[in-house]
Amino acid sequence: MAEEFDFSLFGDFVVRPSTGETADPIEVLADKVILLYFGALWNEPSVKFNLKLGLFDSLAKVPEDYEIVFCSMDRSEEDYNNFCSKMSWWCLPYAMSTLPKLITEYKAHGMPHLVVIDKDGSLITMDGVQSVMTDPVGKNFPWRRIRVVDILPENYVIKKDGEEVKQPMSYLDDRHLMLYFAARSDDLSKEFTPWMTKAYNILKGKRGDDFELLYVSGDESEPAFEVFFGEMTCGAVAFDDSDAREALETRLDITEYPMLVMLGPKPEDEDDNFGDRPIINTEVRTVIENGDYITDFPFYPKPFGDLCKTTDDINTHKCLIVFHEQGDEEEQFEIEYAVKDASEEYRGEEFIKFYWAFDQDAGMAANIWQACELIDSGTPTMVLLDVKNDGAFYVSDETEITPETIKFFLMNYKSSPQGTI
Repeated sequence: MAEEFDFSLFGDFVVRPSTGETADPIEVLADKVILLYFGALWNEPSVKFNLKLGLFDSLAKVPEDYEIVFCSMDRSEEDYNNFCSKMSWWCLPYAMSTLPKLITEYKAHGMPHLVVIDKDGSLITMDGVQSVMTDPVGKNFPWRRIRVVDILPENYVIKKDGEEVKQPMSYLDDRHLMLYFAARSDDLSKEFTPWMTKAYNILKGKRGDDFELLYVSGDESEPAFEVFFGEMTCGAVAFDDSDAREALETRLDITEYPMLVMLGPKPEDEDDNFGDRPIINTEVRTVIENGDYITDFPFYPKPFGDLCKTTDDINTHKCLIVFHEQGDEEEQFEIEYAVKDASEEYRGEEFIKFYWAFDQDAGMAANIWQACELIDSGTPTMVLLDVKNDGAFYVSDETEITPETIKFFLMNYKSSPQGTI
């Protein structure tokens, strides 16, 4: 499995109580689909689901190797033993020290909870319970999300001599593909579209035919689509391909307009990323707004950014943030470069995103500043935020911001004043 999957969360061994077997997790789980099952004997829905999961395990005739791993949330070892005694799958030992991390990592805040992890260590779904209930014999196992290439329509449209002309989507297979989700009725979309169009024209002039941009309309009517599409120089998913437009929004988790998503070329080998276009970056809008889209194509996500402009989901990773609204232009410039340098030099085991924030009233920066109840003393304020870990945050007393002081704080943040948001 991929290196990003942390087998240490399973401890030194897993057990099969029905037979008394024990095994090294890596030896029995590597290169297999893993179903993490969180449940408990005292939880009635878990007891009922246990029967459903057992039926699935006995009836499923699936082409891919998989293993179920039970993560007990029982309140006593006696309950654990009673619940596990007839289980035919692997179980974590009772009261594993890493169980809280597993619960947090995979959001097991209710039971039963079934998480499906792919062979490469990537998450397939956290809604495995629903998958088992609706597909009890695993016809669609392991319930991977629908491939983007299977959602894209057979054709897209371009404008030629004032008319919409269909082009085969296969023309774009070997190109990077940006999808622009927007709607004419949305004010931000209308404001951003000229910038997006300018960036597209510049990139096409410099890069030629190694990428394309398609407008995926959220317009409520075809006339609105025609007007808005008429302001663009790119192609589009046709308005009457409504099923494809809606499915793309669902598959790519489009929650607001405008959003700009970068996809890689379609793999030539079907075994590469399951034959699907890789999702390179779902936050390309920020790249365009920052104006740094010439040299960084195809815009792989950077480990740093401006918190006042980002649309990142900060709930999924730790964040190092340096606030300094009252700093002059030179001070803010130095902080920005210190944060960038620290992010590139960081070699910790955990993924951390690095941010600067110079406007405490802007977007996400304002929310974090208020939630952490920070006080502006006129000097830089450095914070380590860990939303995933019960909203914990740590505030540094360091006011001189350099790559060295940032890295020192990351190594010693747990000794700093702490709170929760």
